[in-house]
Amino acid sequence: MGVTTKDLARICGVSRATITRALYGTGSIKEETKRMILDTAKELGYQPDLMARSLVMGKSRMIGTVVVDLRNQYFPKMIDAIEKRTKESSYMLNISLHEDDKEEEKRLIRAMVGYHADGLILNCINKDADFEKMLGQLGIPYVILGYRVFKNSHTVGVDEYEATYKGVNFILEKGYKEIIFVVPPLYDEDGIPNIGHADRKRGFEDAAGKSGCRYTVMYGDDYLEQALDYMRTKAESRPAFFCSGDTFAGEMINCFSKNGYRLPDDYGLMGYDCVSFYQNFSPKLTTVDNHVEQMGYEAANMLIDMIEGRDVPQNIKIPVDIVEGQTL
Repeated sequence: MGVTTKDLARICGVSRATITRALYGTGSIKEETKRMILDTAKELGYQPDLMARSLVMGKSRMIGTVVVDLRNQYFPKMIDAIEKRTKESSYMLNISLHEDDKEEEKRLIRAMVGYHADGLILNCINKDADFEKMLGQLGIPYVILGYRVFKNSHTVGVDEYEATYKGVNFILEKGYKEIIFVVPPLYDEDGIPNIGHADRKRGFEDAAGKSGCRYTVMYGDDYLEQALDYMRTKAESRPAFFCSGDTFAGEMINCFSKNGYRLPDDYGLMGYDCVSFYQNFSPKLTTVDNHVEQMGYEAANMLIDMIEGRDVPQNIKIPVDIVEGQTL
């Protein structure tokens, strides 16, 4: 059996309350006493019972994060930033993946609460009022990844409408008269519009419509076939394709290359998310940088402030930049 706080108290000749103050930094204690206790604990190989501590103190110092997946570079970058901020305040990060399953997302969130998470950072696929009501009844603070995704929740994210509007204007400044917005995941499996991508579509249509250029929107799993058909039968000039994610842009480059179309001679291309792989790709992809690391860091910072009782704004908007590459 391992060394306990009772053992440490006996060996060090102090009370268990003093041991607790030394180990967890709570309350006042003489520096020499604290150092003696910590040195003794290290020498004896003391391992804290974190579950027992969380029950006593009402805090687990664990933050739960539920996101869609880690298959592309978007969420790993965000998770790295979240973990950096949580470590700075000595919180442990617990990561779970809902894989675009709405019921699984709810189950994971409830499980995090059951494991005494102090707070949650969520990339929600559920976006209805009933789901937000469920979140409000969890009894712990939470932060949503996505700017103003819910009316009454704390959120951190990019204004997708503004970001796409800015991207369209950048394309127009390059002299393009024909723009196609490629947004494959416009709808969830149940037919409900994906809020983030729907906002990007709306920003695209407003910016393109205001400019008077020729434009269209492509969505669906067959977007590559649609894009090839457009190039073969509908393009009136050298068009620019604006993809709602760098992953889709990368797939388009491969597909078009196999069919004899070259960048940027035959068409222009712009992505969204600034995935590092495509910044090291040749040709380097022009893209919208939504500063995903900053988003993750700010979300964790907001949540920690909420857990520790500090005032926070309800919504934090992350700025975007256009990273110019060689594809426009």
